[in-house]
Amino acid sequence: MATNLLTLRDLRVQALKERKEGRLTKISKNFYNQVNHLEGQIRDVIGKSKSDTKRLEKSNSDMRKFMDLKLELHKHRERKLTNLAREKVNGQNPDATNVHPNENEYLQSLCSVIEKHRETTLLSRDFKITSIIEGEEPKTPKIMEKKVTKDSEYISVEVLENLPTFTGMDAKNYTLKNGETEIIPIYNAKMLSDAGKVKLVKEVKV
Repeated sequence: MATNLLTLRDLRVQALKERKEGRLTKISKNFYNQVNHLEGQIRDVIGKSKSDTKRLEKSNSDMRKFMDLKLELHKHRERKLTNLAREKVNGQNPDATNVHPNENEYLQSLCSVIEKHRETTLLSRDFKITSIIEGEEPKTPKIMEKKVTKDSEYISVEVLENLPTFTGMDAKNYTLKNGETEIIPIYNAKMLSDAGKVKLVKEVKV
């Protein structure tokens, strides 16, 4: 590639190389100046070819090719710069050797945007860690007790043996002793009755 002159072929080669490579490819420091110069040349030819139909068509075709190649090259480099910015924010210390001086501002802006996005979406500003004071019982959320009628959801049972404390369907704790008659939730009564632990005092309607 010439130092001060860039052709459509040179631009096509660079765009193809950028598409194939996984990381940013190296471009000369005056590359973007060369691109702008090439565009100026094509526009100049178009301006001077208004009286020459064939030359005008050729120049317009060159301009379309130029714009397509320029866009393709920028898209690939912008994608790679975005990946590079994400790696920098993640603290991966990526190789930024091939970042062109003209792209540094874009890269830094991407890093700032990613950091700001993570700060506002991943970090909660309202969350506070509360410590338990020594000697103070931790507070447990109160369970709303459901108001029920004994006739519809509870039943009397005769306890046939001592049972360990259990939590009923109404979220209350029950300790049943052998020989006692207790009123417990129907669901628990059915389970204990099926296991032979209690005897239902009255019929349970299913």
